Amino acid sequence: MRLGVTASVVAFLAALLVAVPADGAGRAWTAYLAPAGACRSADDVAASPAAQARAVGCLVNWARAQDRREPLVQLPALRRAAALKGQGVASCGQFSHTPCGAEVTAAVRTAGYRYASFGENLFAGPWGQISARDVLRAWLQSPPHRANVLGAGFRHIGAAPVRAPGLLGDGDAVVWTATFASPR
Repeated sequence: MRLGVTASVVAFLAALLVAVPADGAGRAWTAYLAPAGACRSADDVAASPAAQARAVGCLVNWARAQDRREPLVQLPALRRAAALKGQGVASCGQFSHTPCGAEVTAAVRTAGYRYASFGENLFAGPWGQISARDVLRAWLQSPPHRANVLGAGFRHIGAAPVRAPGLLGDGDAVVWTATFASPR
């Protein structure tokens, strides 16, 4: 059974926005969700983590195009930062931008990205049941998450799903992190 991101699904959301104005407040979130088929692997819960991460990047850029925003370039350094944050959340068992007390920007600095602006979206849900589109749907419904997705001050993105056993109770969870940034 595939679970969507609804009130019946246990999902936690968190967003961090640093030095970027709010965006997308004037339109319904549905205006930013790409139609089925617009992004490869966006609806495939069995796609590889790399394919799902590319789909998140595609979905983010589709949303940005609706506000005539420049597309974000998917960078390996920010993908690594996103994976590091997800691994920190999984290993600490804390759904937080600061798992185990780490600084909020520790993962992006460890990945070697020197940023002028930074934002981060997190999502958690049941492993193997959440698609890239489900993640974007949840982020777009939340004004702080949508502001990161549409942030005019960002130029780059990295996204990664990480398996987090026991994070949501019994069974495996997935922690999605999207790291948004612009260089110095």
